[in-house]
Amino acid sequence: MAQVRLKDVAAECGVSPSTVSLVLNGTSDRITPETEARVRAAAEKLGYTPNLAARSLRTRRTRTIGVVSDSVLTSGSASAMVLGAQEVAWQHDHLLFWLGTDNKPPLVDRAVAALAARQVDGFIFAAMYHRRLDFDGRTRGVPTVGLDAVTDDPEVPCFVPDGFAAARSAVRLLIGQGHRRIAHLSEPAGDGLARQLRLEGFQAALAESGLGEGRVAVPKQVHFGSKPAEEAALPLLDAPDRPTAIFAYNDIAAMGVYHAARRLGLSIPHDLSVVGFDDYENVASELYPALTTMALPHRVMGQLAVGALLSRLGVVEDPAPPGVTRVECPEVIRESVAPPAS
Repeated sequence: MAQVRLKDVAAECGVSPSTVSLVLNGTSDRITPETEARVRAAAEKLGYTPNLAARSLRTRRTRTIGVVSDSVLTSGSASAMVLGAQEVAWQHDHLLFWLGTDNKPPLVDRAVAALAARQVDGFIFAAMYHRRLDFDGRTRGVPTVGLDAVTDDPEVPCFVPDGFAAARSAVRLLIGQGHRRIAHLSEPAGDGLARQLRLEGFQAALAESGLGEGRVAVPKQVHFGSKPAEEAALPLLDAPDRPTAIFAYNDIAAMGVYHAARRLGLSIPHDLSVVGFDDYENVASELYPALTTMALPHRVMGQLAVGALLSRLGVVEDPAPPGVTRVECPEVIRESVAPPAS
């Protein structure tokens, strides 16, 4: 079947091809509503689809956004970032080209070059976890936004979780339940920025309540699993003045705390309250008892990142704030927190 053209739609509804073009491109301010409705009905009847390649030649825009990510596409907990970004892109008739690079610099350079060759209108650099990325010099003046990542250029909009405020809220929740001996199970230092923000939020909440700095335990190895966290939590929970509550760096670490408590015969939340971070799917809600945690705002961050880029491109009128925007992490209250037993 031959492709339906503008002049076919024009012949169907008795107007000129230029009128059809104005209506279907959304620039029909001086055309009557009746004519506009007739044109759109004819286009739908004939199955007309616009020639995007021809449109991009006229407008010098491809309505595409290149997303360069590390392991976002292969990590289930980051799927909300993808969904949020896609929602806003589709609302404004834009497509996202996602490329995963596994955080390997040669692949990052190759991805940027491939997307630039396809004339994407803008770039988003996305990270699986909140960290600093060197991307502001890679895109050669093409509008760029950071998603779960920050960069050195203060003018680049970047959207990350507010880890400090969320950690402080988590510890305040425990303090509000009457806990005074609260420990933090952190993670070994790495290239991520979230670890330090969550530690500082923990310490700030304790200091505000006159409880000192609190105890901090760190697993001996970096490993995405609960076993190192379990081994780090055991000495804390086996001490004579053991904490009555633990704020864990993430939900996987909280799982390790659950295992350590079970080994020592401690009941959650009767003997020990636990708060996690991230609200991992199929983890926090499936623990027994279900884990109270701070949710990562991945979906909102994806929405904000695409919205900011479209603002920079002039597609939407909302101003895109420069620099880092810290997005609120909501509390997810479940069953792992209660007042201390004594």
